Amino acid sequence: MSISRNSIEAFIQVLDSQSNLIPTQDWNELQQLSSQLPEDNEEIVEILENWLQSESRNQVLEAYKQNLESITDKLPINVSANIGIANSKSQTPVNQPSESSKELVDNAIKNNSPLSDDKKPQPKP
Repeated sequence: MSISRNSIEAFIQVLDSQSNLIPTQDWNELQQLSSQLPEDNEEIVEILENWLQSESRNQVLEAYKQNLESITDKLPINVSANIGIANSKSQTPVNQPSESSKELVDNAIKNNSPLSDDKKPQPKP
């Protein structure tokens, strides 16, 4: 996994598990941001990390950094190889595109936003 992909995964983990750290007014901005994300992973990371820099998002930034550190520790990056951990290959079938980072981030925002109509169904108590 690339450094950029690790960063995107760390951000998605925050959305999936700690979305309560994001104030409602920041969700509006995050949803607008997601609709304008480029396809390039490095550019996505730059945009997300810039968004995290606001003082009101210190807790979100800290959660992101912890997730990133955890992912990086678990999945060291081998830049000379084109395969995953333990020589694993992509789970995406040949001739089918994998979901882009842009789509992953956009879906995570939609699924976790308290403002979204596209929310995933919540389990009943």
